[in-house]
Amino acid sequence: MVAAMPQDNSLGDALVQHSRRASIRRLTLDATGGLLTVALAAAWRPPGWIVLVSAALCFAAFGAWALADRVLEPPGRVSNSAIAASLVILRTVAIAVGIAAFLILVFGSLEIAMGTFIH
Repeated sequence: MVAAMPQDNSLGDALVQHSRRASIRRLTLDATGGLLTVALAAAWRPPGWIVLVSAALCFAAFGAWALADRVLEPPGRVSNSAIAASLVILRTVAIAVGIAAFLILVFGSLEIAMGTFIH
């Protein structure tokens, strides 16, 4: 599947292509499963829970963004402007949450790995 993508694609292009190939069921599972995992991990708080929460938020944000994008593309598909504006806001918030969650995942994983070496 990765070989089918051009080598000069950015991460954003790869995510868009992946989201357009994924089924609605898969995107819904990503969004709801991610949010359920966030709730369970935040309630239980196992060791390294922040890394688990950030990974789950990455899936939830991707699912929410892709579902909103699927409804909004092609432009003009949604006739109600209030719904279209809400979906654009959802898509934008999902992007911000996804980027923040990814950064927390990377730096949280590094913190766990460095803690192993330092202690």
